[in-house]
Amino acid sequence: MARSDLQELRRELSKHERGAGRRYPAALKQRAAEYAKQHHANGASIIAIASELGMRTETVRRWCNGGGTTALVPVEVIVSPAIATVAIVSPSGFRIEGLELHDAIAALRAIG
Repeated sequence: MARSDLQELRRELSKHERGAGRRYPAALKQRAAEYAKQHHANGASIIAIASELGMRTETVRRWCNGGGTTALVPVEVIVSPAIATVAIVSPSGFRIEGLELHDAIAALRAIG
């Protein structure tokens, strides 16, 4: 991306109100995310990219990671006499281990 294109992208991003729950227009978000992903793949730090775009570091980090979700996904529970406990693992890597089956079901219901 040429320097003038980066300046234009930064200008467009700065026009939008920031804050929790505020959304960037889809086309603008896509342009910014593509820029961030490309530069991150070429070795630029998230902090440097955020500074170039005039954005919060965490927003750029989410966009570079594809907007990863912390939602739980369906799992198949296999009951086996050899397995006395189960583990719950979220897509982001959060892990709860050593639960008995009924405790794991209760935990999934509580957070779902």
